[in-house]
Amino acid sequence: MTAGLVIFAVTYLLIAVQRLPFVHLNRPAASLLGAVAMVVGGVLSLQDAYAAIDFDVLVFLLGLMLIVGYLEVGKFFEWAAEWVLRRARTPDRLLLGVVVGGGLLSAFFVNDTICLVVTPVLLAALGPLRVRPTPYLLALAMGANVGSVLSITGNPQNMLVGIWSGTTFGGFLTHMLPVAAGGLALTYAYLRWSFRAELGEPFRERLETVPVAVDRPLVMKGVLVFGAACVAWLAGGSLPLVAISAGALMVAVAQRDPAYAIDRVEWSLLLFFASLFVVMRGLERTGAVAWIDARGLALVQGGGTPMAAIAVSGVMTVLSNLISNVPAVLLWRTTVPRLSHPDLMWRVVAMSATFAGNLLLIGSMANLIVAERAEARGVRIGFAEYARVGIPVTVLTLLWGVAVLIVMG
Repeated sequence: MTAGLVIFAVTYLLIAVQRLPFVHLNRPAASLLGAVAMVVGGVLSLQDAYAAIDFDVLVFLLGLMLIVGYLEVGKFFEWAAEWVLRRARTPDRLLLGVVVGGGLLSAFFVNDTICLVVTPVLLAALGPLRVRPTPYLLALAMGANVGSVLSITGNPQNMLVGIWSGTTFGGFLTHMLPVAAGGLALTYAYLRWSFRAELGEPFRERLETVPVAVDRPLVMKGVLVFGAACVAWLAGGSLPLVAISAGALMVAVAQRDPAYAIDRVEWSLLLFFASLFVVMRGLERTGAVAWIDARGLALVQGGGTPMAAIAVSGVMTVLSNLISNVPAVLLWRTTVPRLSHPDLMWRVVAMSATFAGNLLLIGSMANLIVAERAEARGVRIGFAEYARVGIPVTVLTLLWGVAVLIVMG
């Protein structure tokens, strides 16, 4: 029992901090070390470790990543970003376009991917204007986080909730539509107010973009395959089966070397998920998960449904910023089904873990991707500078999300 708790604590410390003076590990590497330690330390057998991995989640992720990979190869996301930028004539319109455009793309194609691809396009367009890019970079990161709440394919924690809760693709979309729309509106409004002085100055030159050489046949196939997958999900098809079938179909019809798309699959994210499943199973063996579940149930069952939803949202916000959103959702996997109105609570978990990513710069991978890609091009986003905007945006969107989900039931 002690060994399992120590391994879990060290693993999550490394996941949360990543960089210590004596070791440099990213999240997937830290989770892999923890998973191996659970087996080597005798907490789990190798067979138990294999059994702990939820292959529905991994298969769903892989299928979606294959489609997104081909769309990346075809330059779809660069084209979409360039389309938005070309129509932004003023700072206000550009800010709105980045928030809404980043949010809508992230709603279906994973927020991390959108931030990875769009950040350099945005910086390249802003460079000749000699304006401070920070408001627009924050708009991209925060808009992508908020918009990704809309669908099961928007971010990894939504995928976990979608598979474990048994919700339908259409049902999740319907409940989250007003949450996402209001969240994007609040995000834009606060960013507009926070940077009102800078945004009040018109561009001295016209915003120019570099035309993107889109592989139209490949992009068209990718969009059609993804659209067919959405139709199948809306019809009640299995989330992982439809996803991997669509991914395999994309490989078959793309008529392009699949190596380029396969290289864009985030294998490190798949490793992260698989390893975390093993680490969490090891923690379960210690009895700690049962203790956490009991404390969680006691916390949220003291009042009615509104108080329970608020409590769940608060806990997920704190956990998401302490140990990251995906581990936070993993930790509550067995707690939520035992709550009253579990369908509502799953939606609160998904919304809260997603919106909590805007609280701090380290709150989500999307934030870190924007910050790291910007810093590589000489633009630094400070921790305090981010928090000055991120904290109020998170509070406003969380209040909106909880209120809407409670009203919708």
